[in-house]
Amino acid sequence: MRGPRAQAGWAFVPLAPLVVVVVGLAVAISIGLVGLDHLARAGEERAGARAELLSATVAARLAELPETARLEAAQLAARRTAAELLVVSPDAQIVHDVTLGAPDRATLEQLLRAQRGVAQMRLGRARFAVHTIGASPSSPRLVVFVSEPSASHGAPALITSLVALVTLLLGTAGIVAYAVSRDVTRDVDFVTYRVLGMTQVRTEPTGELVPARTMDEVGLLTAAFNMLVGRFGRASTAYREDLARAQAADRERAAFLAAVSHELRSPLNAILGFADILMEEVDGPLAPSAREEVEQIRGSGQHLLGLINDILEFSALESGQLRLSRGRLDLTGLASEVVREARVLIGHRPITLRVEFVEPVVARVDGRRMRQVVGNLVNNALKFTQRGEVVVKVAKERGLAMISVTDTGVGISSQERAVIFDEYKQAHSERRHRRGTGLGLAIARRLVLLHHGSIQVESQLGRGSTFKVLLPIGNIEAAPSLRAPPTGAPQTPSSPPGRRS
Repeated sequence: MRGPRAQAGWAFVPLAPLVVVVVGLAVAISIGLVGLDHLARAGEERAGARAELLSATVAARLAELPETARLEAAQLAARRTAAELLVVSPDAQIVHDVTLGAPDRATLEQLLRAQRGVAQMRLGRARFAVHTIGASPSSPRLVVFVSEPSASHGAPALITSLVALVTLLLGTAGIVAYAVSRDVTRDVDFVTYRVLGMTQVRTEPTGELVPARTMDEVGLLTAAFNMLVGRFGRASTAYREDLARAQAADRERAAFLAAVSHELRSPLNAILGFADILMEEVDGPLAPSAREEVEQIRGSGQHLLGLINDILEFSALESGQLRLSRGRLDLTGLASEVVREARVLIGHRPITLRVEFVEPVVARVDGRRMRQVVGNLVNNALKFTQRGEVVVKVAKERGLAMISVTDTGVGISSQERAVIFDEYKQAHSERRHRRGTGLGLAIARRLVLLHHGSIQVESQLGRGSTFKVLLPIGNIEAAPSLRAPPTGAPQTPSSPPGRRS
């Protein structure tokens, strides 16, 4: 499975100062906007207060003057205060106009009712305040308009101060962030360089410890990594010791099996040889009871020899000492010869044993080992079939050579199918019919895997089983192997295409 893809990232050294600068600018802009807003609000409030004060002061001054002098006094007050003044009657009629453009009568009526607030003048928004000139309810009203400042007078100073402060703080923060990030990056680069150095041959198997140069997070990471290296070193040492002991035990086992093989096979061969001599009645005829006893001796000896051969064969497979000798081989002829040799195992049982094929199938395999695999499958099929048939089929399937053995025997349960290819495992029916090591199918599976093939089983209880072996055909045009199949193994089909034997 593929691991996660590496993603390109920003370098830490320029990233940290950049983040500080961006955050600092954002904070400074926010502070500037809030300050300008407060200054604007303060200017508006100041304009309102000024309108109130001017309205009250000028109204009191005009109340002391005769009506003929009020216009001149209003004009003088407007020039000195930079405000706009209106003297209107209680019914919103303009008496004196000292503005650049007076509002209409409806607007004036609203202003008189409101007494103070915001009005839209020709020069823009303005704060207004209304006061009565005199104490009589019928006295005229004075309306004073003070323009709201378009920009606060303190804004330039605020912006200048803020820019100077931000420049100083951001410069200091950026330098500090750059220095810190550079130190962290140097520490990380140092740890990375030392870890990469562990891949060199001179530091095998565990590598050298990384010196901790700081006591910050990188230092803690370095210490934890050194602890991991120490644990790995101890585990590697223990593994090497265990491996050495296992290899020594394997060599001792191989030597023991070789010695036992020689010591057991020699007397067994002698026993089988003398049993054959007795069965051939070289020294005289045997009584029926004696012949039966000699036959039992020979059968038990052959069974014991087969068990020893299975154990030695599996030991060679497990230790990797077994090597294949591949050559061109007609699998159809091989299956036909195995079937002919296995007919003697049928006895008097009503069983039909035959080979099915359409055309010769040639593959580059080890003939001796494939004979062993097919023979094991055919013998097992005959062993567990009391009546019916055993069919060996040879064909090509999806570009592979296929050999299947189908019987009508007792079948195998799903639980037993899961373990029949394991070492020293036997199906319940096999244990009931015959003693053995449980290595036959395990050896067959190992041999098929050595050919880069596969073996599978399909079975139903009471309806029989089918073992299928799939093998790569290989380069059948290559030179044949020095090791030929066993003597008598046919290289051509024993019967014409389409015929069953």
